Amino acid sequence: MKKFLKIGLIAALIFTATGVHANDGDFTLKIKGEKEKFIRFSVDKAENINLSLIDAYDEVLFEESIHAPAASSKIYDLNELPDGKYTLKAESDVKVAKYNIVIKNGEAIVSEPKISNVFKPVYTKKDQVITLNLENLENNPVEVSVYNEYNDVVYNEVFKDKSQLVKKFNISKTDSKELTFVVKYNDDSFVKTIETY
Repeated sequence: MKKFLKIGLIAALIFTATGVHANDGDFTLKIKGEKEKFIRFSVDKAENINLSLIDAYDEVLFEESIHAPAASSKIYDLNELPDGKYTLKAESDVKVAKYNIVIKNGEAIVSEPKISNVFKPVYTKKDQVITLNLENLENNPVEVSVYNEYNDVVYNEVFKDKSQLVKKFNISKTDSKELTFVVKYNDDSFVKTIETY
């Protein structure tokens, strides 16, 4: 992140609220190349989103948490970035979208058709039970690991051929103050720490 800030990322926030349509539970992203190396990131409704720009070597160049109180857009100036391939990753509470960006010959080209939507695991805690819920429409293998506060593995399992994974964890007998859940699927890893008391 520091590296990216050094090369001069400039962001201008512009709020818009006209002609917006969104589905409940989802966020919609519209990214289109502007003149030179400018891209516009748009959200169609109020949402908390973590936005990151990643280079071809998987190094996070820029990361930002956005709370959009309504439909909004933000313009990013990428003029200081060298030619190359980048990924813009946008995460809400339940969903991840990835956009490929190629900077070449003074232009930022965004590949909209190559959006990869990955649903994030959702956790609920009621009484002494934590429930993990994951929508896995492509039936990819899902690895679930749980760690205590000392980083010891207390649970590990790989689930196959599950389009909807629901797993309940009874925490009534644990001595741990917190548990960290690591869910891996679709070449992504999602980490969530939950207090047990």
